[in-house]
Amino acid sequence: MNFRPYLQFYKSIFLYILAFSIVGIIAFGIFYGFIFFLTFGLCFGFVAFQTFYKEQWFTYQNLGITKWKLFKTSLLLNLTVGLPIFLFLFILISFIIGDFSITYYF
Repeated sequence: MNFRPYLQFYKSIFLYILAFSIVGIIAFGIFYGFIFFLTFGLCFGFVAFQTFYKEQWFTYQNLGITKWKLFKTSLLLNLTVGLPIFLFLFILISFIIGDFSITYYF
């Protein structure tokens, strides 16, 4: 299996995923920002690709790659990229702040 088209597709949508995730981190915190990165960010990246790079779908279809294959591979790459970054940020913030609970009980 040639992995280059999948990687090229992921590089095309990564900036949109990252931008959407940063908005999620600012609005909801790092934990929910990570969930945005994995789920909604990926969907937002697909919508952005459909909007801005619509003609490139034919390239992937000519290579025999369906949208579903692109989605599955992008999700796997998103997990591979996002999980180490999230764990690093989680540990870093927990060392700096000390308590990283999402809700505080009074």
